[in-house]
Amino acid sequence: MKLVVIGGESLDVLQHWVVELFSDVRQGSQGKPEFKVEGPVWKAGKLYRLEAVKDVHILELRWALPCLLQAYLQKPEDYLAHLLGHELRWISSLEDV
Repeated sequence: MKLVVIGGESLDVLQHWVVELFSDVRQGSQGKPEFKVEGPVWKAGKLYRLEAVKDVHILELRWALPCLLQAYLQKPEDYLAHLLGHELRWISSLEDV
């Protein structure tokens, strides 16, 4: 775990604040975080009709990706962003959730 502090105060004051405010934070594990993906939410081959809750034209698509640290040179997330941005020109942003 790392902490970065930027401020206009002196180094001694910043250090005092960090010790005072963050001394109770324990050192976390250095292992990779694990998360459980429970599988698809929708049944394949079935059409779902949903009623809008608000009168807005926004579609959010979210899905879990495996850890991309091992493939950072290939940049798989950039490839995905390129495909979605090229094929679906209305997409305004891709972001981490």
